[in-house]
Amino acid sequence: MRLLTVTAAYAVIFAWMGYRYLRRRDPLLRDVMLMFASVGMLFIIGVIRVMSGSAPRVLMGFFVALLLAKPVLTLRMVARLRRVPGWWLTAATLAWAVSAWPVVASSTGRLPRPVIWPAVGVFFVLEVLAAWLLADQARRRGGAARVRLWCAAAATALFGVALLTSAGGRSVAVHARVLALIAGVLYLLAFVPPRWLRRSWSASAAYAMTRHLLTVPPEAPAAQTWRHFCHGASQVLGADLTAVLLPAGPGRLQVLTGTDDPPLAHEITDRDVAEVLGPPFTIDALAGWTHPPAVAVDLARASGTRYVTATPISTPGGPGALVMLSRYRTLFPEDDITVFSELAAQAAALARRAVVLADRERLAVIVESSPDAIVGWTLDGIITSWNAGAERLYGYTADEVLGRDAVTVFAGSDQESERRMLRQVAAGERIERDTVIRHHKDGHALTVSVTMSPLVDQSGRITGIAGISRDVSARRRAEAMFQSLLEAAPDAMLGVDAGGVITLINAEAERLFGYRRDELIGHKVDILVPERVRDEHPLLRAHSFARSRARHLGTGAALTAVRKDGSEFPAEISLSALETEDGLTVTAAIRDATDRVLAQAERERLITQAERDAAERRVQQARRLESLGELAGGVAHDFNNILAIIGNYTELLLDTFHDDTPAPDDVAAAREDLRQIRRAAERATQLTKQLLAFGRRDVTQAQVLSLNHVIGDVEELLRRSLGEHIHLITHLDQHVWNVHADSGQLEQILLNLAVNARDAMPTGGTLSIDTSNAELGPDDVASHHLQPGRYVRLRVSDTGSGMTPDVLERAFEPFYTTKPRGAGTGLGLATVYGIATAAGGDVHLYSEADIGTTVTILLPAVEQPVAAGPAAAPDPPDAEQRPLEQGTILMVEDEDALRRTTGRILVRAGYTVLAAGGGSEAIRLAETHPERIDLLLTDVIMPDMMGNEVAARITAIRPGTPVLYMSGYAEPVLTENGTLPDGVVMVEKPFTSGELLGRIRTVLGRGPLTARGPAAG
Repeated sequence: MRLLTVTAAYAVIFAWMGYRYLRRRDPLLRDVMLMFASVGMLFIIGVIRVMSGSAPRVLMGFFVALLLAKPVLTLRMVARLRRVPGWWLTAATLAWAVSAWPVVASSTGRLPRPVIWPAVGVFFVLEVLAAWLLADQARRRGGAARVRLWCAAAATALFGVALLTSAGGRSVAVHARVLALIAGVLYLLAFVPPRWLRRSWSASAAYAMTRHLLTVPPEAPAAQTWRHFCHGASQVLGADLTAVLLPAGPGRLQVLTGTDDPPLAHEITDRDVAEVLGPPFTIDALAGWTHPPAVAVDLARASGTRYVTATPISTPGGPGALVMLSRYRTLFPEDDITVFSELAAQAAALARRAVVLADRERLAVIVESSPDAIVGWTLDGIITSWNAGAERLYGYTADEVLGRDAVTVFAGSDQESERRMLRQVAAGERIERDTVIRHHKDGHALTVSVTMSPLVDQSGRITGIAGISRDVSARRRAEAMFQSLLEAAPDAMLGVDAGGVITLINAEAERLFGYRRDELIGHKVDILVPERVRDEHPLLRAHSFARSRARHLGTGAALTAVRKDGSEFPAEISLSALETEDGLTVTAAIRDATDRVLAQAERERLITQAERDAAERRVQQARRLESLGELAGGVAHDFNNILAIIGNYTELLLDTFHDDTPAPDDVAAAREDLRQIRRAAERATQLTKQLLAFGRRDVTQAQVLSLNHVIGDVEELLRRSLGEHIHLITHLDQHVWNVHADSGQLEQILLNLAVNARDAMPTGGTLSIDTSNAELGPDDVASHHLQPGRYVRLRVSDTGSGMTPDVLERAFEPFYTTKPRGAGTGLGLATVYGIATAAGGDVHLYSEADIGTTVTILLPAVEQPVAAGPAAAPDPPDAEQRPLEQGTILMVEDEDALRRTTGRILVRAGYTVLAAGGGSEAIRLAETHPERIDLLLTDVIMPDMMGNEVAARITAIRPGTPVLYMSGYAEPVLTENGTLPDGVVMVEKPFTSGELLGRIRTVLGRGPLTARGPAAG
């Protein structure tokens, strides 16, 4: 019953092993199963004999033959594990056949001992040989494979002893079965041991391997560590060569073995590793019909092996593979391979140890040789490391500061700031300060930049503080100088990085754009670009960064910038590139080009205006020439009429006084002729005055007056001139402002306008004159040649025939008239225009045909009160009634006839006359005349010396001598803008004897202070 139980258990185990081994279709496992089957024949034969006593001869012979073939099958299995001479298997097979044949032939009956012992002897010898070969293989292995091979060797030898014992007969049969059972148990331990037992057997190999790896020097390179690992793996696994496939880069792996020479000259890929790890069994790399992976074939050929077993491993650099290369099959490698794949992670860590140590050594060298101060602290601020840069920067040696509180070393008086930074870093913050004040060992302050960060272990816990500091005193001084220059720049300065972010700004940029500094720093420069071109600005900015050279923009094309308030202004921009530690920065110097643009526009406007003025001057020149022609014709016509009157009446007078005693009627007629000559002279005088007034060459004696008074003085004269058929209406503002003008010229304006109105209303009408005040602004003076300010408005309107547009356009031209020939001179409106503009005013003419005409005159208002003019001299009495004057008058006149007639007038009036034909003669008379000279009467325009110079020379000789000028055209010499200065008195030519004598009496009556030579000069 016990035999049945053991046999059944063996059959179950055999079936389970068959399922596990045979499903792999591995020749080695098939040999193992055949060996196990031969062992099982011993139990099967025993069961048959117990149960039935005998079995069919053929079947029994098969069982016996298979049992006796067990040593041959074992040798066959061992031959797959190591080199076994081929004749050994041949000899063993022949010995088995020769010795087993008699036993098989008589297997159904009792066998004689001479038959049994040769077969048993051969069996025993072959089993011992197989056991010895397995033991030798076990000696070459390690870990679980060594124990399992030893169990297999012991089981084989013990099975041979069991069979040898069974040949002793029934007396020792039980002992033989016990030995066979023990051999079976050992076989089970060798081929199907429990997992926990296999792991415990492998632990010793792992321990030995770890000790072996620890013998590698810490500074050894990673390749040396892996060579030790592969060498130890080859010894334990019994492989001819063990290799590791390690990541060498993205998608690439390198091959390392226990030797210095790599088996492959090229790197392999992730795909190659995946292929070699794909099969779950040993790869026969030389069995081409199995389509082995290419990398397995390369490794086998390079190493001179055949069988490849691979398992995945994990390394810090990524997944890899552990590869076992052998010329023969290995038995029981899986447990130890699993352990070594796990040990590969430790080997990787040890291999990386050298890299880490090398990195730390290099880091230590870098830290020690760094010019910056690198310091380590505990969380409490105790200094734990101090490099040479710190010694140079702070002056302390490492021995002086290690273990001391950093705050007391660095801070000086400001310890709270240092402690605050330490607390922030201990809380996990990273601090970067550009400017920190610390102190040297000798006490002087240092300006340093500081970077402090926490030190964190693998668990994420903060264990300390590291700090780097650099002396930036010189840099700060340079930055301060740069900042001072930047802030003092007259242009707005901006710094812009490649992303368009403003990194630099000066005070002028704040003023120009209206932004505060913090409103621009860190923001896009696009906010300073007008919205309409903002989308194009990034492309322009990229182009500027691509062409990193100095450029000046905005001089030709108009560039526009925008302020914070949205207002835009033209800008000139100069760009320059600056390489900084943060990359390329483009600096822009921006200048408000408003003044330049305005100046350019003004220049263009002036050029255009100049061209237009030149064109207008050419037109005006042509018109002036035409006007001059008309003027010459008009003057010639009028003066010819006057000369004809004078000539004809003179001839009549000559005829009348041809006889010595003309008749009384002829004398009376002669007197009338003389009156006609006098009226002709007055007409010539009036024509001359009009010409001078038109040409602004009339000499005026302006004074502050009220326009209302002038109108009041001339109103009666106007009514007589207009006639009864024209109604005159005046509307005078009682609060009208005063003006500075010549009252005689204002009267002439009124008279000319009244005459024109009368001629325009032959059948009667209304003439209205009104005055008012006017405040003119810039818009009001746009159509006038005036400056904004206060003016007095004189408006003269009539209800006459008016003017057509073409007549209105030429109304102010001299001698242009629509009246019949001989009915007007054409100087009326031209004279009005000349007088008004000479007084600083302007004239505006509005007229419509058949409706009427309005003439508006604007004269500048003054603040001074109305001047009190001298009392009008009474009309001179007749010559018979006029008393004789007394006094000496020095008269200077270059015109002989005029000098004689003037002398006769003065002598007849009772004056003593010293007559001189020029300035030199007058000065000589002033120097030589012994008596008093009461008055200097001099012409103004003379050939050799002007009248004002004569007056200055004579008053220098005879101080206090009054001066009276006489001239018809004195502006270039005596006047200021056509107006006589204060203290200068003149009698205008042509003058009558009454006008001359009245002016002389006025001057002499005013005494020495009325007109002095210096004033005249």
